[in-house]
Amino acid sequence: MDINEEQEIKKEFQLERVILFSDAVFAIIITIMVIDLKLPENLRHATAGQVRDAFMELLPKFLAYMVSFFLVGNFWVRHLRIFSFLKDYDTKLIVLNLAFLFFISLFPFAVSFISGGPHLMEYTWGIFTYVGIIFLIITAQTGLVHYLIANRERLCFSTEKMDAVLKWKVQRLNYIVVPVVFLLMFIMIIFEITPKTLIYVMAFYGFLIGRLGKKYYPGNQRTPFLKLVYSRVKLKRPKA
Repeated sequence: MDINEEQEIKKEFQLERVILFSDAVFAIIITIMVIDLKLPENLRHATAGQVRDAFMELLPKFLAYMVSFFLVGNFWVRHLRIFSFLKDYDTKLIVLNLAFLFFISLFPFAVSFISGGPHLMEYTWGIFTYVGIIFLIITAQTGLVHYLIANRERLCFSTEKMDAVLKWKVQRLNYIVVPVVFLLMFIMIIFEITPKTLIYVMAFYGFLIGRLGKKYYPGNQRTPFLKLVYSRVKLKRPKA
């Protein structure tokens, strides 16, 4: 084994460690969120009505967990797509990834704000905190994609597929959308506007990103991503 081959193996091993660490953070976040879903311990000798009431009190927490699980899962899928292009890494990439994981790790804290009861929409700071953390995650992930796009020749392979899979033409709009959302939340706090408005803001954001994705990247984008993953598997198969 020559020096170059040894360095390549070491580099691949270190990159796998980065990916495994990121996956572990996602798994721990989901586990922490679901731990809070439990009925009171004093229901051992409870009546059917008491169990039903306890379950109804637990329902907001379950709904908050379900929505948050979907969001965390969506961020994980995007993270998988981003890292599927990597052939190398550097210190700045590690820092950007850690910043992204930091904001992701705040999800259990955010969920605790909105799962306190049936009137969760009245908890202004809870809703603002939850939505704010989501858009901080979006910003951090956009920065991660931006760095890879800017350094694609040095850090990535299959660079011709990156824009189609990562949808950079759409994702870069987050640099404009996110500050606007935070400004809107600040205005809502000053003028005591109901936080329910943020639901419509998030719905419009999802609609806008979806429409722009179809405009700039028509057709199903899952196929090139699956081909990319398959090509990586073929490259890692040991030669006979």
